[in-house]
Amino acid sequence: MRSVLWPPRSKIIFTEEMKENLREPIGELVTGRDHDEVTLRLKRMIEGIKPPIVIAVGDYISSKLYQHNVKVDIYIIDGKIERIEKPVDLVFLENIVESINEPGTISPSSARILHELIHSPEAWPIILKIDGEEDLLALSAILSSPDNSVVVYGQPKKGAVLVRVDEPIRRKMINIIQKVQNYY
Repeated sequence: MRSVLWPPRSKIIFTEEMKENLREPIGELVTGRDHDEVTLRLKRMIEGIKPPIVIAVGDYISSKLYQHNVKVDIYIIDGKIERIEKPVDLVFLENIVESINEPGTISPSSARILHELIHSPEAWPIILKIDGEEDLLALSAILSSPDNSVVVYGQPKKGAVLVRVDEPIRRKMINIIQKVQNYY
């Protein structure tokens, strides 16, 4: 298997078919009777793992994790929940970095900024505020994070997904990216 340059030097554009395939959970799907139950289960799981870094991707999951005092190091948000403008109240954090990431893509600048933030614990906790769409940056977070890190993202109408980063999950992400036709 050939390796992939990360962070990328050019924009990665995902086809509709690839985005559809990515709608399947990458990690462990956590479900429950309500959103608070799901969040409390996530909290227990994260505390049991003791990860070197926790990254939340998405506005709603970021808000729920914050409400339940889950230690998150990097929040990746775009000010929308299910594509509807809904600013999330994460004003407790003064440390905010902004980037542009068009829908259906991973921009080189957003991937690079996220990579740098992941490897800059002195900046945590921090918000990466995306102008565009943040969803696919979960892949970027997985590829840039050290082993045993946790990436959490929402799974609409189902719950949340907890990804425990390791080499097999990174290889899976590399295989996905290598299938993007415009990526060299």
